[in-house]
Amino acid sequence: MKTVRMVAAETSDRGRMYYLVDEALDFIPEVKHFLDWKMATRRAPATVEAYCYRLSWYYRFLAQRRLAATAVQASDLTEFVIWLCNPHRDADNVSPIHTRSPLEARTVNMILQAVSTFYHFLVRRGTLTESPVKFVEVPRGKWLTERDLLAHTRRGAATVQRMELKLKEPRARPKTVSDDEFATFTESIRVDDRPGGDPAGFRDRLLCLMLKEGGFRIGELLGMHLQDLDFGARAVRVCFRPDNENGARAKAGYGRDRLVHLPADVMGMLDIYLTEVWVAFTPRTAHLWLVLKHDARDRTGRGTCGTALTRAAVEAMFRHYRAKSGVFLHPHMLRHTHARDLVRSFGRAGESTDWKFIQERLGHASVVTTMATYAHLDDADRKRAHEQYLQRREGIHA
Repeated sequence: MKTVRMVAAETSDRGRMYYLVDEALDFIPEVKHFLDWKMATRRAPATVEAYCYRLSWYYRFLAQRRLAATAVQASDLTEFVIWLCNPHRDADNVSPIHTRSPLEARTVNMILQAVSTFYHFLVRRGTLTESPVKFVEVPRGKWLTERDLLAHTRRGAATVQRMELKLKEPRARPKTVSDDEFATFTESIRVDDRPGGDPAGFRDRLLCLMLKEGGFRIGELLGMHLQDLDFGARAVRVCFRPDNENGARAKAGYGRDRLVHLPADVMGMLDIYLTEVWVAFTPRTAHLWLVLKHDARDRTGRGTCGTALTRAAVEAMFRHYRAKSGVFLHPHMLRHTHARDLVRSFGRAGESTDWKFIQERLGHASVVTTMATYAHLDDADRKRAHEQYLQRREGIHA
């Protein structure tokens, strides 16, 4: 095996699948079994794609070192981490040097986690008797302090296992976009005076506004059906559906649907989109977001106009407007921006942040996740908080 690459394949029963193939375009069998198992256990297509992509890094390393996955030792995984951190990893006869790696520590850790899950599967399947991924025991309280605020009250083992090969991740703020940058980005989307005059432009601008004003994940937005709209409540419902034709899926899972309220102007644009754009394209689906290009074709040559919009199409759309506007923006940045604005709204009002409300609006499983991700301040927030403190102090001494 000299080279490894990732390929996508359309299947009749599972939709779009992802696999690793060798130079002869043959499936790498153990990876295929692993990814098939992930899909069979109803993992989201985007999750399967992420596993495949992360394992492609590992198999590039194995191909370069002429190693079989089943023959890897713990020492080889140490070399793998060094290889990942080496910016010249694909060059021959270049030893690791101390320069900045193009892979961030978080990316390296996610690749390692995928490799660990992959070996756990091979052990459970009986292919291996022991995983080369080693774990160490760490005190439970120390490891779970930020993940579980009540960890110290729970009974059970005093220690937990943590993967030994794990890089220290710097604390980073979620990337957001300013109001001016968002305006520049959306203004680069050409919109005719009439929605029907430029239906794709109207759809694209509305989609961006929905992401920013609702804090949706892109899979949640693309998985919406007409029945999820509630104009009376001025809201839309995020529903988990495992079988959407475009592969989109809400992350929360069964029983965790949520209602997300939206501003009146956004709901008004949704109404116009449905009555003047959506119905005009003879929809072949109940999905809210449609392909609006009359000559659009899939890989088999079949027309896709009026079918459900895909994640790949939205990503291509964002790349186009990034280049046109000069503003770097992707869908998940708008979710982070919405969360940031929610947190700041409480600070500006001089109120305590309602983390439970923000957690439920964003669809996080735990309020700890919400707080750990968004409980940070920038210089403007600190200045505002200090000014509010001075006002309170003057009120006390008045």
